[in-house]
Amino acid sequence: MSVVSLQIGQCGNQVGGEFFKAITSDIQSFPALKSRLEAEYFETSSDTFFNALEQGETLEARCVQVDMEEKVIQQMRSDASREGTWRYPKNYYSAKQGSGNNWAFGFLVHGPACESAVAECLRQELEKCDCVDGILMTMSLAGGTGSGVGTYLSRHLRDLCPKVPVLAQLVWPYKCGEISVQAYNAILSLGHFLVRPDEVPDGILVQENDVLHQACSKRLGNAIEMPLSALNVLMAHQLAGMLQPLSLPSPPCRRRLSQFLFNLSGPPDLKLYRLRCLPYLSAGVKKFSTETWPQLVRHGRQLVLTGAPVEDNMDWTLSPNTSVKGYKRFPVVAFSAVARGDGAAELLSDTSRLSGFLSDAPASSAFQTPFMGTCRPLCGYPRSLFLATNGGGLMPADLNAESSPTGTDPAASLRQVCARAWRLFAAKAYLHQYAQYGLEMDTFMDCFAVVEQTVHTYAGLAV
Repeated sequence: MSVVSLQIGQCGNQVGGEFFKAITSDIQSFPALKSRLEAEYFETSSDTFFNALEQGETLEARCVQVDMEEKVIQQMRSDASREGTWRYPKNYYSAKQGSGNNWAFGFLVHGPACESAVAECLRQELEKCDCVDGILMTMSLAGGTGSGVGTYLSRHLRDLCPKVPVLAQLVWPYKCGEISVQAYNAILSLGHFLVRPDEVPDGILVQENDVLHQACSKRLGNAIEMPLSALNVLMAHQLAGMLQPLSLPSPPCRRRLSQFLFNLSGPPDLKLYRLRCLPYLSAGVKKFSTETWPQLVRHGRQLVLTGAPVEDNMDWTLSPNTSVKGYKRFPVVAFSAVARGDGAAELLSDTSRLSGFLSDAPASSAFQTPFMGTCRPLCGYPRSLFLATNGGGLMPADLNAESSPTGTDPAASLRQVCARAWRLFAAKAYLHQYAQYGLEMDTFMDCFAVVEQTVHTYAGLAV
């Protein structure tokens, strides 16, 4: 079952490149392929993310690169070629002029101009697959190409592949980012993604730079200026942990992207998913990791309930039946967990250890705990746990108070970006930059309404 990656814009290409690096690093960590199980793992992973090639050839990624400037694409292709373990396919699309961090330029100008060419590139990649499991679309919400072109292309994916599941990996900009109009770009993209829950994408994986930065700072060193490359590596590690081959429970799961979307599915207007991983350590420390499965499961459960980015300073008093002063608890609508490493088989077979993981969460109690795994370690960690959630976290009890805290619920980032965009819009700041490419003010108002309705829907579930 194959997964095709659609990487849009500078951020999308950089994050996508790190994802393929993580996959090749993992499957080539045992080059001798001494066991039958290791050979099967290599074959399953390479068949999912890379095109079938002749024996001894470099792995060729199943992906389509899209950017309005060729510089980033050529840099990524050069880096992959220099690494020597994998390469990009010949299919990619680039133009001569960027989108200038302007959603309207990307959506209304570059989007229609590149639609047919990108569709042809994607069609060629899909035809190389014997069976397609899904499309992984990676883009940023901050810039003009990722947000504008990405939004335009997503609306036409159903025409090209109407029955193929699509997971949108959206990289959320820093709250105090360098792009002055990033709040506008995010609102316009989200307004299109969330307006019709039954359309593409089937799920939205939200990966916030602020949350990733906090996790990297805690685990890789207390650096104030954490490089974006470190955040990209963490995103790639989290996603690889969910999508690499699984052997437990038997028979092995072949449609891992589809299963990921199925496990996290809930009401059609609740499609914002988040990822967490335990542990996450620097390269020189990971092999000395001493975490046990009971410890990882206990910490993972609390991460899901509190919505915390890392296990440091978590509120250990919080449970599905308790509350925190000043907050409402957001229920866990759905979740998926993957255990990788020594002892995973024993963990998954011990139903008493997992049955209460989140069995008392209101919206998920009717479903069997979606735990999967493999005894094979991932990327040098003796034992690691990966968690994907739809819901969870804490929502401020009074969302209208000026001093209200941010919260850790799925809609926290929506509220923050919506408030910032409204302040800009009320002051009529930068609106002329969007109007010059034909974007009407009614489009802004419609997108604001969609995002605010989503925030209201999430707020109605908090208890």
